[in-house]
Amino acid sequence: MSQGRAIPEKSLEDFLTLLREVPNVTRAARTLGHAPASFRKYKKINKEFSAAWDEALEESIERMEQEVHRRAIDGIDEPLTHQGSFTYQYEFDSSGRIVKDENGIPKLKMDANGQPAIATVKKYSDQLAMFLLKAHRPERYRERSEVNVSNPDGSLTLTESEKAAKLAAIIATAQARQANDASDLV
Repeated sequence: MSQGRAIPEKSLEDFLTLLREVPNVTRAARTLGHAPASFRKYKKINKEFSAAWDEALEESIERMEQEVHRRAIDGIDEPLTHQGSFTYQYEFDSSGRIVKDENGIPKLKMDANGQPAIATVKKYSDQLAMFLLKAHRPERYRERSEVNVSNPDGSLTLTESEKAAKLAAIIATAQARQANDASDLV
């Protein structure tokens, strides 16, 4: 990894190209044999590079959004398998019957490479669709949680000693839980 040396112009261009493909600064920098910090430092001192960096990231993120949309709405074709083996497509005649060879064995449909065509099933991602809805209509699809706190007199004011007592109680509870089993504390 280069440390402290100037980054060659070609590496700057290659970095931006990699950033357009995958929005990961560390991956792009290390692929080129540079420390990510060297690109971050250069970004701070060069406004043109900084703008190109931001544009490359935006382009990459937009491509990811397009892919999320494709998988959620258009779906993807997953190979159909049975007991760990691919299921293949067969040739059909004009009446819809499977075409058989001279030995009576059903003929497999071939793909563009001359290989047996694998049967597929269209899969959609409900989870990705929900992410899209939350992103584009947050007012309707965002997670909602409400905490209603009420006091008989309507005030929510605590004295300094009440705040300190509540904080001490929270700390004591956390320490007791940590001493017993810290699995639920992170």
